[in-house]
Amino acid sequence: MRLFLFDVDGVLVHSRAYHIGLKKAVAYFSSALGLGDHTLTEADIDAFEAATVTVEWELSAIAVARMLIDRLRAAPPKSTLPDTFWALGDLLRAHPHPIARPDFLALAQASAQALPGQRPSLAMLERFLEEIAHEPYVTALNPVLRELLGHCYDIQRGPTMQIVQAFAVGAEAYRLSYGHPPRLVAESLLETADSPYLSSEWRTRLLDLWRSGALGISLYTARPSLPPREAPDLPLGYTPEAEAALKLVGLEGIPVMAVGRLQYVAERHGLSAEDLVKPSPVQSLAAMGAAGTGLETDSVEAALRVAQGGPVTGPLVRVAGAEVHVFEDSASSLRSATRAVALLNDHGLGVTLTRHGIAPEGSPKVAALSGIADHVWPDVNTALRHVLMH
Repeated sequence: MRLFLFDVDGVLVHSRAYHIGLKKAVAYFSSALGLGDHTLTEADIDAFEAATVTVEWELSAIAVARMLIDRLRAAPPKSTLPDTFWALGDLLRAHPHPIARPDFLALAQASAQALPGQRPSLAMLERFLEEIAHEPYVTALNPVLRELLGHCYDIQRGPTMQIVQAFAVGAEAYRLSYGHPPRLVAESLLETADSPYLSSEWRTRLLDLWRSGALGISLYTARPSLPPREAPDLPLGYTPEAEAALKLVGLEGIPVMAVGRLQYVAERHGLSAEDLVKPSPVQSLAAMGAAGTGLETDSVEAALRVAQGGPVTGPLVRVAGAEVHVFEDSASSLRSATRAVALLNDHGLGVTLTRHGIAPEGSPKVAALSGIADHVWPDVNTALRHVLMH
């Protein structure tokens, strides 16, 4: 059995929507905090992504935390600060104090030194708390930073997720998906800014192989999504962003292993989606199970069981002897796939893994991917030509 796991953004999709939304979000916070007109450049974003900070909610939170600390250091408060993010934002906006543009490239390099296996936002939270440990405003800022960086995947509590999602899905979809209006009104960038990297030639070839049963395929992305296809209901908090990518590249019907799928199962176990999403091996394991069987809920359950030290069950039994190819633009995600296959092989499943790094020539991602990938390709079409024509 041959299984292909595809990341979406940077691999199948030219994800201008998320980069544009990320820049808009950082600019929004810079203005809302009275800090001046600052945002990220494409070079900054590339540097963060090369440092394995690939989720916009986390990246923007790290950037906003840097600006917030710089603001308080440049103009120390003369009164007691609120200890919640939005209340502090209201106070700072009422007393604007523009700051020098932060060195976001240096911040990306600092993020690259995050503790192995730890989420970048949580690792940087520790570093920021150490940095302000002796500042007079530490008592109030400590809970603000924990709110900002500790809840990047929680739409109710995460400031950056709230703003990034408003730009990504637009005001109306935000209200329908989350059950309350966004903090700003915007049109959906996902509907207007993205374009496919996958060519029509290779899309047709993949679909033919998948429909014939010669190839198992799964999308494998940190994008939000709907719940698993087997779910009987559609609770609040799910946005069809992975599904939008499927439609854009013409791969409707392919199993998806995205944040919504993980969130739906995680909540049954008292966990959160961020406990299961890559770089956790759970998402990689679940993507393999879904690619092999088309079963999404059972694949997440089986993956969670294996990751917690239990036996191989359900869809993962079908992965035995599989030849797995992962197409990714993130080194940390390739490492999670490597750990996932190692877990299966510890149970004697005899799975082989080929890691395909995808990054255009000249991108800082090339060096990062070269340290873990078996091959680094300039685009997914070149990678598919190599794999399917040899």
